[in-house]
Amino acid sequence: MICNLPREERFKPCNMIIMALLPGPNEAKLHSINNYLAPIVNQLLELWEGVQLVTRERPEGIKIRCVLITCSCDIPAARKLCGHISYLVACHHCKKKANYDSITKRSNFGGFKDMKNWFLERDVKEYRTNAVKWLSCKTQEARKRHVSEHLVRWSELLRLPYFNPIRFVVVDPMHCLFLGIAQWIVKHLWIEEKKITIEQLKIVQERCELLHLPTDFGRIPTKIAIGEGFSGFMQINGRILL
Repeated sequence: MICNLPREERFKPCNMIIMALLPGPNEAKLHSINNYLAPIVNQLLELWEGVQLVTRERPEGIKIRCVLITCSCDIPAARKLCGHISYLVACHHCKKKANYDSITKRSNFGGFKDMKNWFLERDVKEYRTNAVKWLSCKTQEARKRHVSEHLVRWSELLRLPYFNPIRFVVVDPMHCLFLGIAQWIVKHLWIEEKKITIEQLKIVQERCELLHLPTDFGRIPTKIAIGEGFSGFMQINGRILL
């Protein structure tokens, strides 16, 4: 999507650019996606250097540059795209790691004893260094050990000098919003843990009622200070109301 265009224009099919389609019948496995990313990155590198574009207003030509500013996809795809380890093991953005339950044989992110690690952003320089080291591993076993230890594998997107695999990955909208994780956080962590009071919710409600949203946005939630709080927090026509 071309973000220079007005919001009402940028999402129209005629203004969206499909750079590639990955062939089926199965999706690319882990780092195999790099085979498809490589030619796209080559083009992005050319656009980063800039190209001369002749327009009606600038017949002499104007230098246009293009950058990749975000990766918006579900969690498994984001991990493949940027070389992060599985979402079942660790957060891609901070130093939070999953706990392993020996009884259920499953990993989870429960518990708050290590909350101090939740907000420590990963070092992008260290990430790049470890990603390059992954390339030097000679065997599949060596690569697996490297990923287990450093939580990262190589991604072709790292050839872009400006690309930040920590900050450029959008928090997964489907799992965090559509499936109710954000709602759970608001109700069970903010409200039940007394981080926000009913009086404060009333203030939020009053301020929301003063907002006038553009026509292409869903309506803001009502009933913020009713019931257990955010009772009108839901999805309508594919748009999240928060």
